[in-house]
Amino acid sequence: MATTEEILEAARQLGKLLASHPAAIRFEEMVRKLQNDVDAQRVLNDYNRHLETLAQKQAAGQPIEVEDKRRLDALQQKVIEHPLLQELQVVQMDYLDLMRRVDEAMSPGSPAAAPPNVPPIVGPDMLM
Repeated sequence: MATTEEILEAARQLGKLLASHPAAIRFEEMVRKLQNDVDAQRVLNDYNRHLETLAQKQAAGQPIEVEDKRRLDALQQKVIEHPLLQELQVVQMDYLDLMRRVDEAMSPGSPAAAPPNVPPIVGPDMLM
């Protein structure tokens, strides 16, 4: 049976492995680039603020006006067209795919998460 300290040490080791993966390294580099790009930050902040405004209107039961939709389209277009934000999206998807795969591997039903040499669980319907 594993101890808490053994599990925490394994988690630290996994964290080190993840940090050294190319997807994580590229993601960290993109975050630094974004922090240094005022224009990209402005475009992203404007887009996120407008999304928040629309969500608040929707939650309050207020209508989303045509002008709100046009502004959203225009802001989406700016996000799509910004080269750094395009690159960020690709890098972010690679990183999220890595995290999804790690999560799946740790899920109890995953073959990758099953301890070696453990017999399958036999349910009551299998005993007949």
